Amino acid sequence: MSLYKCRNRCGGKWDSGFTLLELMISITILSMIAVIIASVFRLGLGAWERGEEEAEAVQTMRVLSGLVFQQLKSAYPYKIRMDDENVVVFKGEPDSMIFVITLSAPYPGGFKWVHYLHKDGALLYKEGMLPDKELIDTIPGDEELVETDVEEVKFQYYSDDEKEWKDTWEYSDKLPGAVRAQISYFQPIVVDIPMSREAKETEEVRESVIEEI
Repeated sequence: MSLYKCRNRCGGKWDSGFTLLELMISITILSMIAVIIASVFRLGLGAWERGEEEAEAVQTMRVLSGLVFQQLKSAYPYKIRMDDENVVVFKGEPDSMIFVITLSAPYPGGFKWVHYLHKDGALLYKEGMLPDKELIDTIPGDEELVETDVEEVKFQYYSDDEKEWKDTWEYSDKLPGAVRAQISYFQPIVVDIPMSREAKETEEVRESVIEEI
């Protein structure tokens, strides 16, 4: 016969609460549950913060891609004198571009040059108004920081004459037909340059008129 039964049968009083062992087990279980809940909460909070950071990064890349797209669409075959010949201001490298765009309101009909440069994981930008007699000397240096966390930037340039993509584009008498821009992990964007086609068509018309004369 157990001591508990004996006490009950004998009409004696017995504390019906938790024993010390049961209390210790309960505290241990509650502590484990609290640790698990805290861990789950931390994981959830960390996932949420990472999600916010990724969403912000995606939005930033979208804005940058949109800016590059719009400016390339506005690229203009602006010519300057260089080494005794007139050349279009467009020079491209795998990690940089220099070109001229047309201005909208409040400066319709005006022009400015823009310079993109990817260096040490950051995207840099610089621009200036035209005309500028010291343009070639003005472009390098003092670029403004646009974004510090850009893993990759790669530009390629389509030659209408050679029907192929090139990694570089030197100053010449024309714009590239299109530019392919890879910015970070985003899908590459391909931008047709309208003024390249228009300039080529104008030149073809001019040559045909000269031949007829």
